[in-house]
Amino acid sequence: MPKSKRDLRKCLLDKFQFSEVEKTKHEAVALFIDGKQVAITCFSRSWDDIDDGMLGNIARQLWVTSRDLRKMYDCTMTREDYLQHLRNSGHLA
Repeated sequence: MPKSKRDLRKCLLDKFQFSEVEKTKHEAVALFIDGKQVAITCFSRSWDDIDDGMLGNIARQLWVTSRDLRKMYDCTMTREDYLQHLRNSGHLA
């Protein structure tokens, strides 16, 4: 089921404390921990909704599965859960 780009972007910025970063063609958000970029993803300015294929691409860029990204979007995964996942998978020390 398609997800709203605006809502997913807002969730990453507000709940997971990602930051907006400058990109030339796309809107981008990144997670910085202690000044180090841990994850980044981009959203095309022309998107309104994100289909399952693009959701999978975004999930890979954020080091999670599509299922986990849906949990992040649906507010059943917390920021601490996400950070713990990054630690367990070796993407965050």
